[in-house]
Amino acid sequence: MKKITILVFAFSLTVTFAHAGGNWASTAVSITKDAGTAYLYLLNNEGWAKPDGNNYSANTAFNAFDFGTPATLVLNGGAGCAWADAGDWYDGTSFVIYYRVYVSTETPGSWSQIALPDQTYSSGNDRRYDKSDANIDILALATAGGTNTYTLEVVMSKNQFYTGGNWLSMVPGGQGVAYNSTTAGYKATFVKSITTQLDQKKKGLTIITENGNIKVNVNGAANVQLYTVAGQLIRSASVTNQFTHSVKSGVYLLKVNGETRRVLVQ
Repeated sequence: MKKITILVFAFSLTVTFAHAGGNWASTAVSITKDAGTAYLYLLNNEGWAKPDGNNYSANTAFNAFDFGTPATLVLNGGAGCAWADAGDWYDGTSFVIYYRVYVSTETPGSWSQIALPDQTYSSGNDRRYDKSDANIDILALATAGGTNTYTLEVVMSKNQFYTGGNWLSMVPGGQGVAYNSTTAGYKATFVKSITTQLDQKKKGLTIITENGNIKVNVNGAANVQLYTVAGQLIRSASVTNQFTHSVKSGVYLLKVNGETRRVLVQ
């Protein structure tokens, strides 16, 4: 009798599943320069086309971009694409842009933030969240006297919710790296000139804060804009000789004929 030996080989296959909470996302910020058309500047691109068919890789990179000496510079918001491994693990709180403006040679200050609450695409595992009307006046945040080069720095935080946990990531940073206010972001630059206080006095400009009011006295006509410290517009007015507005205690940004000052109201 012929003896038949059957050998059975067992193969072990290990599959690693990575939640798409990190690098698997293409992100961009929306900026309008000199009252032109809003444009998405690329933060990062994971080699993945957006669900609606466009690809961020074709856009101008935000990092190290020089905006020159703009007449206006507005941060509208941005866009973030994401992949959900299973289920809809994103919502209107998942994507947040953090931004700050400072003189490039000085220590950066605190961050402000913009949520991207609008889901503008959802198909299969693909998601896209946007914000296009934040209207943050970046030049209003540049308040140092004289002519200075400023840095506009941004990071994008992404939060994926999944069964049994919560997956955070940051761009730059990567998958599994949660947002951290001390981590450097992507940096673009621009130049702005502000007249000194002596020049302001020569123009007859005075700013008074008392009894919860901000009062501006100026010789003749002036265009005045009042902003929060994060750059969000409170009021815009064309006035003759005087501008007055009631506010709560705090720090505000006041732009008079294109020149911005920080104002403290106690």
